[in-house]
Amino acid sequence: MTRISPGNLPEDQPDRRNGHTNSDSDEDSGLHMPGTARLTRASSGISDYQQEVSSRSGRRSRGYGGVGDENGNEGEDETEKEHRVRHGWEMQLDSLERANLLSQNFFMYYEDKRHETAGNAPHYTKPDNIIGEWRMKDRLKTVSAVLAVCLNVGVDPPDVIKTNPCARLECWVDPVPPDSTNQSSSNNANAQIGKNLQSQYENLSLRTRYKVILDPTIEELKRYTTSLRKSSHSERILFHYNGHGVPKPTASGEVWCFNRSYTQYIPISLYDLQEWVGAPGLWVWDCSAAGGIISGFMDGVQKHMHASAEAARRDPNRQQTLARWEDCIHLAACRENEVLPTNPDLPADIFTSCLTTPIKMAIRFFILQNPLTTSSDITLGQANDIPGKVSERRTPLGELNWIFTAITDTIAWNCLDKPLFKKLFRQDLMVAALFRNFLLAQRVMRIYHCRPQCHPTIPDTHDHPLWQSWDLAVEMILAQLPTLTKQQEVIEKAHENPPTGAQPAPTLEYEYIHSDFFSDQLSAFEVYLSSAPASSATVNGHPKPPEQLPIVLQVLLSQVHRLRALILLSKFLDLGPWAVNLALSIGIFPYVLKLLQSQALELKPPMVFIWARILAVDQTCQSDLLKDSGFQYFTNIMDPGSGMPSDSAAEHRAMCAFVVAIFCKDFKHGKAAVLKEAPGIIDNCLLHLNDLESPLLRQFSLLCLSQLWKDYPEGKKKGIEFSAHRRIGDRSHDPVPEVRAAALDALASFVETGEITDWVTSEEETLASVVSSMGMDGSIMVRKELTVFYSVFIKKYERRFLVAAWEQLLEERDKKAGKDVDKEGEVEVEVLPQMDGADEGMNGRINGSRPARHQRQVSFTVDAGGAENEKEAAPSRLLSKKTIYRAVWRQVLSMSADPHPEVAKNASLLVDYVLHALLESPLGGYANEVLDQILSLNMKVKRPDGSALADMELLSKQRSRDSRPGTPPSPSSTISKADGYFAKNLSMANLAKMAKGAVGWRGTTPNRDAPPSPSQPHRGSMTADRLPYRSRPLTAHDAAQLPPDANDNIPGPAHQPPAPIPPSPHFTPRDVMQPPTLPLPSSIFAWSTSYFREPQMRASEADEPGSISYNSRLWRRNRNDKIIASTQPLKESAGSQRWDVPCGYFGIGAAPVKMVFHQFENHLITSDDRDSIAVWDWAEARQLCRFSNSNPPGTRVTELRFINEDDQAMIMTGSSDGVIRIFRDYAQKDTVQLATSFRALSDLVVSDNANAGLVFDWQQGCGRILVAGDDRVVRVWHAGSELCIADIPARSGSCITSLTSDQVEGNVFVAGFGNGSVRVYDQRLRSHDSMVKSWDDRRRDHKSWVVGVHLQRGGTRELISAESNGAVRLWDIRLQHPVNSLPGRGPSRGLRSLSVHEHAPVFATGGADHTIRVYNTTELRHLSSFEPYMSNWRIGGGGGFALGGRGNAPITATAFHPHRMMLACGAVNDGHVNLFRCEAKEKDGAGKGVVDGE
Repeated sequence: MTRISPGNLPEDQPDRRNGHTNSDSDEDSGLHMPGTARLTRASSGISDYQQEVSSRSGRRSRGYGGVGDENGNEGEDETEKEHRVRHGWEMQLDSLERANLLSQNFFMYYEDKRHETAGNAPHYTKPDNIIGEWRMKDRLKTVSAVLAVCLNVGVDPPDVIKTNPCARLECWVDPVPPDSTNQSSSNNANAQIGKNLQSQYENLSLRTRYKVILDPTIEELKRYTTSLRKSSHSERILFHYNGHGVPKPTASGEVWCFNRSYTQYIPISLYDLQEWVGAPGLWVWDCSAAGGIISGFMDGVQKHMHASAEAARRDPNRQQTLARWEDCIHLAACRENEVLPTNPDLPADIFTSCLTTPIKMAIRFFILQNPLTTSSDITLGQANDIPGKVSERRTPLGELNWIFTAITDTIAWNCLDKPLFKKLFRQDLMVAALFRNFLLAQRVMRIYHCRPQCHPTIPDTHDHPLWQSWDLAVEMILAQLPTLTKQQEVIEKAHENPPTGAQPAPTLEYEYIHSDFFSDQLSAFEVYLSSAPASSATVNGHPKPPEQLPIVLQVLLSQVHRLRALILLSKFLDLGPWAVNLALSIGIFPYVLKLLQSQALELKPPMVFIWARILAVDQTCQSDLLKDSGFQYFTNIMDPGSGMPSDSAAEHRAMCAFVVAIFCKDFKHGKAAVLKEAPGIIDNCLLHLNDLESPLLRQFSLLCLSQLWKDYPEGKKKGIEFSAHRRIGDRSHDPVPEVRAAALDALASFVETGEITDWVTSEEETLASVVSSMGMDGSIMVRKELTVFYSVFIKKYERRFLVAAWEQLLEERDKKAGKDVDKEGEVEVEVLPQMDGADEGMNGRINGSRPARHQRQVSFTVDAGGAENEKEAAPSRLLSKKTIYRAVWRQVLSMSADPHPEVAKNASLLVDYVLHALLESPLGGYANEVLDQILSLNMKVKRPDGSALADMELLSKQRSRDSRPGTPPSPSSTISKADGYFAKNLSMANLAKMAKGAVGWRGTTPNRDAPPSPSQPHRGSMTADRLPYRSRPLTAHDAAQLPPDANDNIPGPAHQPPAPIPPSPHFTPRDVMQPPTLPLPSSIFAWSTSYFREPQMRASEADEPGSISYNSRLWRRNRNDKIIASTQPLKESAGSQRWDVPCGYFGIGAAPVKMVFHQFENHLITSDDRDSIAVWDWAEARQLCRFSNSNPPGTRVTELRFINEDDQAMIMTGSSDGVIRIFRDYAQKDTVQLATSFRALSDLVVSDNANAGLVFDWQQGCGRILVAGDDRVVRVWHAGSELCIADIPARSGSCITSLTSDQVEGNVFVAGFGNGSVRVYDQRLRSHDSMVKSWDDRRRDHKSWVVGVHLQRGGTRELISAESNGAVRLWDIRLQHPVNSLPGRGPSRGLRSLSVHEHAPVFATGGADHTIRVYNTTELRHLSSFEPYMSNWRIGGGGGFALGGRGNAPITATAFHPHRMMLACGAVNDGHVNLFRCEAKEKDGAGKGVVDGE
């Protein structure tokens, strides 16, 4: 249910908290998954009232009687009487403020997620489809490193020409100091270089074992590398090669080292080097022409792979470990034709400096390249002395390193493909650090005409915009460097001269202006969240990823920005699974896992939200939560006494319940840990069930309980200690369907778990009796979960259900054989067994029906019979009597004929399973014999007059006696019941034949579209019960009590071909080739999980100003207002002008039985005398869509209504089998869907030998459906909760033929009856006292069948009724006598239809003489009489055209347009619709084009 706010569109935004719109009660709002506030105007008619308020000053009459004379007219002049509002409802219009209140409190119904999905999680929401592989399953570590430094200080290689001065520094050490005079100084410098190189690498990875080889010989190199490979096994080895003291690599990629006496340069083949180092490896080549080494290396890899393949070919049995050459990574200083720079301001090993000391190198590069004078006074030497430590982020140097890491990580994430980024930056810490620094090398060395190379190749990133942010951060630090240097000196002195005493010197911090880099990047991320996700720029169908996401992860390391970063991260994850996938792939998980150890109160809301989003798309994090007891973070919050922000505590506890449920799902270690570490979790969940303000919390608390004890007996024992199953049973009537479905899931898990004991059996039988009342729930999701519960119950107590099924078979046979089973005391007739001697337990209900004298039993099959083998079977026929097993079995049989295909499919699986088990049991042979007997007795049944009665007619007659329809035929299932598994796979042909009417077993499907016999009208399911009247003369009294069309025998036009059946969302037909298995899988948990995959923090696209949906809604609102305003001037004159001006005519292919106009669209809905519904554009005389209502053969559509007309309307239909269905997208043949369906009336019984099927009235303002018909009550259904909220006794033995109600406040409704009485009810009173007026005086009031009763929405709110003999009455509910009347002058049952304009003072009647008569309501003055055009008037036997044929075409349907001055009508003997309009003249063009649809 969705609330509508018709206020100022740009300003009237929904109040949302995690997706839930606020409302006064759960019953009104339901559970929004997620709710979406729609911005449209309220129902039409309110605007009419507002315009009439200022001109009316009618009396305020309270109650149902007036003061004055009998007609309540004392003190009024004629003008006041003429313009007053009937029934004393002037008070509804006393003030504009009240009218505005009525118009603004408006809701849209059946638009929630449960209706859009039918409780099914779409296939694309499965974890495999929405989450990528973000974990590093093949994570490698660089465990060893060889640092080969070939300098040979003092001897330049022959192919190198050095400039003077030139670059000299190696690892920031001058190998030949200016004052050095001997070889020892050079040796010391060489050793210092090796030491510094190792230290620089250790800053990148401390866990790696390093071996420095200075000026290595070929033997040393081979010895050390082979030794490290043996100790490293299959892990990665780093090989760093500094070749500044040897010749450049050869053309084939060979590198050089020395002989033992250092007199020769010895080349090393890359093939040999690969043999020594092996794979995987990380190779760093710091020398000129280094790019050629990579090419040569790849050639060597090919040789190795070819050699391995050749060896395997020669000796297939040889076991060898294949090297992982694809995991070899190379970093080279330059291309193969480039030479390293010799600039004296740069180090000689500039590539190594960029890789291992990036901050120092980046600052030096900034100073050398900075053209500004801001920091010109800072020398290169001073720039090396930035205070602080790299590992301390609150120091200047640490902050610079932190910013550098964030920038390089972000540049790589934005420029690299995601798999490559994952391999290079998330697989190995050493590789990630070197590649981050490699990006700096790309930027720095490019200036000096070197282009570093790498394998795998990555894009060039030297010009990425984030480098400008880096320059700004460096400049800010350098600007403060003099001050920082002074502080550094003070701190060093404080440490050198500590104060005397026991206390150590306090830690002194640097005082400087911290960089705004992270704060600015968070602001940029916030801008992205507010605009970019809604932009048209998409990647793989999703919005373009934010560039700042890696920076947000870095910010999580800072306590200063952590809360803001978590909140922004929550908003990003709220965008959907694609956002969660991005965050996980970039490495968010270790951060948020570590933060579970924090107990900061302010971090709890975003942390809970983030974890709910992560687990909603990836449920593989259970073991991670088990480590260090991370799940306790959520179980502690679930404690009602825990500290949480009060404004969102319930929502976040619901998220915690979801996290715990995911943690326990199919994870016994998790369940054990939760029950051990948080023993109060079950009690906390049960306490949350009492939180009536948060349906989301109730729902996920139930799902959490379900997962806690599912397949875990210890959890069930713990639940029994708290009487959890009984307390959950109280939620069976929760006002929110999602909560009721979750309660069934929890109870199903409870029953499924554990062993069978006497106590457990007693408790579970009680649970089954409690939930059995949910079989008549209005929500398909609840009924579907009930079949899951029953599947668990049947599986656990299978033997008992076999007995119940067997005895049901015997009962069917005895009934068909004509035995008085009641007298024998062997079979119970009523559908409600008495549980354990309890008198009418569960409020006397089961299946949603009440024990009454007309209550029927549910049939096991369509027809049954036979009377053999009684002796063998008799002893077992008392075992299931008055047990819950018989009641459940009957309800399962009934649910297999559920109006929703998915519920029917599930129930048919249960029926097939039990019957298959019965046939495979020791009773199988007897069961086959009984089935044969039933089949033989069912072949032919005699009527009282001796004629044969068809099977379908027998079903109709049985249905008239029973409280619920028999199992077959399934009225709406889209799968053919003939396609059951056993119909194809069992060898028993007699079973297949018998089962043609049984759900899941039918051998053939009755032809639902075969033309009816002319002597058998298809008014509804009760057709056969009127047949006795056809076999004898009718008295005048009998005729008056029959429907007007009871004795029609008119061959009409040929029927249309079968209409397609609209599908249910995400419905998967049953695989008939698979045998049924129990228990059935539940979908409620997967469906509920999808709630956390949908945006909750932002308005939907339809509520975003400027979006297509928003603009469409705005356009519809303006159009609606224009139509209402343009028709206002026509309403007064409509009561005095003629109504016989033709304005349209088109064929529809079948005689219309019901018609209804849309208020604002040019849509006219028609239904035929079967199941076909057609949607027409009356302005263009064009059919838009045609579909089947799926009601069973022998029934028809008896009511049509539009709901949610102010926005995107749906069609609500009622059929004579007691079912209401709602269709969305009804005008689009490719997208029309069944939104929901339910059995609104279960007690369809014949009343006074006549029937009306089902009639209903829809109250849009309060979301109620008033349903009546062939029943003793008026049933009130609430659309928001999808529950029957009241059964109001009709207090009449006759059927209800018509319903109408007050659409403004919705309290009063009026019913017309088949015996001519008209009664008024007030829902505000107790059910038994709700009838406040009855007009049943046959001398003064109606005497025959009430064709229609209607209460106007607008105008003077006239209440008008008409009977089949032609009399019309105008009523005021305060008066005992009619206000005005028209006498009945026509023949018996001569009036066929009544239509009243909602706002204009006119009404029309359609007669059996093919005549439409239009009257005004003020004086009952006749305005027009006309006969609709027919394409073929028939006369008896002649076949020509003649006026005498009019009597063969009674009017079947009439309908006024709610606003336009237009009337539609149709007749029995013709498949056309005629449109007529009023002759009223429009003033000043106000209504131009309105009638004609222009």
